Amino acid sequence: MSGPNDPVQLSTFFDYESLDRAQRQVIQEHTGEIRKRLRRSAQDVWEIGQRLADVRSRLKYGQFLTWLKAEFGWSQRTAYNFINVYETFGDRFAKLAKVDIATSVLYQLAAPSVPEELRTEVLQAAASGQKITHKSIKSAIKQSKQTTNTASIAPETQEPAVKKPEIITVIPKSVELANPSRAAEPEPELEITAGWYQLGAQHLFCGDTATPSFVNAISQAKLAIAVTAEDWAHDWLIDQVDSVVVLPQEKFTIGTLKELLGLLSRTGDTVVFPWLPLPEMIATAHSLGRLVYAGDPSKQRCQRAIAATGLQVQPLASEPAVTLAG
Repeated sequence: MSGPNDPVQLSTFFDYESLDRAQRQVIQEHTGEIRKRLRRSAQDVWEIGQRLADVRSRLKYGQFLTWLKAEFGWSQRTAYNFINVYETFGDRFAKLAKVDIATSVLYQLAAPSVPEELRTEVLQAAASGQKITHKSIKSAIKQSKQTTNTASIAPETQEPAVKKPEIITVIPKSVELANPSRAAEPEPELEITAGWYQLGAQHLFCGDTATPSFVNAISQAKLAIAVTAEDWAHDWLIDQVDSVVVLPQEKFTIGTLKELLGLLSRTGDTVVFPWLPLPEMIATAHSLGRLVYAGDPSKQRCQRAIAATGLQVQPLASEPAVTLAG
C-alpha cells in the first residue's frame, strides 16, 4: 500500500485533465487527505469514507473505479468498506471518534445487512471499555440474523428447506415467455430519477445497489444473479440470498438467465438483480413467475428495463416494504 509521501503519477494513471478545474481541484485535495489518514483509526476510517463518497458523487459512472485503482490500487469493495462506515455512522461521528474499536469490526458493523440495534449495542460496549473482537462480532451478527428470520416467519407457514429442487424443464412449458416485441417499443415518457419504482408486482431501484436504500428492501431471497464488468461491493448478498451467481457481462445472455432461474428458483420465489446489463432481465423473470428486486446506477439502463417489461410503472415515495421469500 502506498504511503502518504509516495509520489502521485496523476497524468499517467488517472486522466484528471478530463475533469473541469473545480472538480479536479477538489478530487486531488481529497486524494491527498485520504493518503494522510491511512493509519486507519476509527475516526480516520469515517473521514476517508466521507471523502470517498464525495469523490464518487463528482465522477461519472465508471470513473470512480478507475480513480481508486490509479491512486490507491483499491478495488471498489475496499472503498465501500470506508463509505459504508461514513454513511452508517454519519450522525454518531463524535461517539465513534472516542471508542477504541478495530477497523475490521467497524467494517462488519457498517455492512448494510447488520441490524441497527446491534450496531448501537456494540458501540455502547466499546465506549464502556469492553474489548470487541472480530470473532465475537461475527458471531453476534450471525445470531442476530437467525433471530430476526425466525421471528419474521410464522411456524405454520414455514416450509422444509429445499436444497436441490427437482427440475423437470429449464423453462416451464406452461409459462408464456415475455413478448420480445415489447423491447422494441418506444421508451415511456416517464422521467427516471434516483429511487424506487414499482412495475406491477416487480420492483426496480435506480441508484447504487450497494447502499442501504436497496439492501434494506430485501430480507431474504432465493437467488441473486450479479452480472458486472467491474469489481463489486455486494458482500451482503451472501448473507441475505440463498444462492448467488456472479457472471462476467460479456458471457451473459437472456438464455443463460432463463436457465439459472429454472435451475435455482421456483415460481413465486424472490430473485435479485443488482445490475441490469440487458434490458429484458426483469421482463424475463416476470414471465417465469418470479418476484424481482432489481437495480442499476444507470438511468438509461433503468429506462430500458422499464420499457422492456411493458408493465405499468409507478414511482415510490419510499423503499418498498421488506419482503420475505423462500
